[in-house]
Amino acid sequence: MSLSKKSKKRILIALVVLVIVGVGGYLYIYKAHKTLDDMEVVYTGSAQEFESKMEANADEWSKAGDKVIEVTGVITAKDVKGISVDGSFYFQLEEGTKTDNLTEDQKIRIKGRIIGYDDLLGELKLDKAIILKK
Repeated sequence: MSLSKKSKKRILIALVVLVIVGVGGYLYIYKAHKTLDDMEVVYTGSAQEFESKMEANADEWSKAGDKVIEVTGVITAKDVKGISVDGSFYFQLEEGTKTDNLTEDQKIRIKGRIIGYDDLLGELKLDKAIILKK
């Protein structure tokens, strides 16, 4: 049983469309993640200034998204995964970042992506944090 030319053409077109949709879907699902360097910094300044700016318009700043801020402040606490700056910000550090050389009461410049506000602790949570200057 052989297929006619018309049937072969339809099968070929269907296969080509299927391959295009498959490749397009794969590229969409597995696209590269944005790094912190690729994202636009929406605020640069001191941690205290940002805190007062955030209190004035909490809804805008506390929602998760691709908002990146760069603040200068004083380390108030540290653990293995992150540091607290000025008691109001918790920066979860990038994988592999060491905190051994950081001390409390040390001035720091740090950049991170806002992931939300913790009402219980009263802290703005940020991830993907990078230490820019100690």
